[in-house]
Amino acid sequence: METAKKPTVKKVLSIVGNTILWLFVAFAIVITVIVFASNNKSGDNSLPSIGGLAFVSIRSNSMDKSPFAEDYAEGGRLEGKKGFKKGSLIFVNSLTDAEKYDLQVGDVITFSQDLDGDGTQELNTHRIIERHEDEGFVYFVTQGDHNEFPDGAYNPVTHDNDDMAKPGGYIVVAHNVLGKWNGHKIGGLGNVLLYLQTRTGFFVVIILPLIAFFLYELIRFIFVVLSLKGKKTEDEIRQKVMEELLRAQQAQNAAPAAPAAPAAPEPEAPAETSEPTEEPKE
Repeated sequence: METAKKPTVKKVLSIVGNTILWLFVAFAIVITVIVFASNNKSGDNSLPSIGGLAFVSIRSNSMDKSPFAEDYAEGGRLEGKKGFKKGSLIFVNSLTDAEKYDLQVGDVITFSQDLDGDGTQELNTHRIIERHEDEGFVYFVTQGDHNEFPDGAYNPVTHDNDDMAKPGGYIVVAHNVLGKWNGHKIGGLGNVLLYLQTRTGFFVVIILPLIAFFLYELIRFIFVVLSLKGKKTEDEIRQKVMEELLRAQQAQNAAPAAPAAPAAPEPEAPAETSEPTEEPKE
C-alpha cells in the first residue's frame, strides 16, 4: 500500500510565505481605509466615517489625566471619568441631529471650531462641562480633562436677545458637533495613522510593500509559465521519440520476409543385409 507523500520543506515554506503576503495585503487595505477615514481635516461639518464610526487621532495631551486630584474626588468634575493621551486613536460615533441636541455634561465630543482665530475650522475633542438652552438653541462649553480652564477665554458674554449673562469660552453650538467618543481607544495608534496620512509615510509603509508584493507575484507567475512551457516541450519531445519508435516498429513488421535457405539433404541410412543362419548340427 502506497503511503501519502509528505509535503516538502520548500512547499511548506512557500505556503507560509504566501499566507503572510496575502495577510499583509489584507492588512494594508484595512489600514488604508482607516487612514482615509481618520483624515481629520474637517471643513464641511462632518467626519469621514465607516458605518457611522469615525477614527480621530489625538494631537495633544489636553484630554490626559487631570493634574488636580480634587477633580477625581467625590463630587469632582471628573469623578469616575477617563480620558486619553496624545497619540491615541479614539473611536467616535456619528450623531443624528436629535442625538446632538441630547448631549449632556460629561460627554466627550468632537467638534469643529476656529481654535486659533484665523478663520480655519479645526477639530477638537473635549468634554462638555456646561450645557445651555436658549430659545430652542442648544450649546455647550467644553474643557480638556488635563486643562485647568475651559476652552478659550472664559468670560461671560451676553446674547443679543436678552441681558442674561451666558458663560463664555468656546461656545459649541449643537449642530457643530461632529461626533461623540464611545469610550474606546488604542494608545499610540493615532501617531501611526498621522504618519501614514503623510505622503512619505503612506508610500513607505503601504505603497512600497504592495509594489514589492505584486512584483514578487509577477515574477512567480513568469517562472510558473516558463516551467509549464519547458515541461510541455519535454513531453512533446518524448511523444515524438515514442512515435518514431512505433513507426520504425511498424515498418519492420510490414517488411516482406526473406526466402528460407534449402535444407541440406539428410544422409541415407545404410541398407540392412540379412545373413543366412546356420542350422544347428545334430
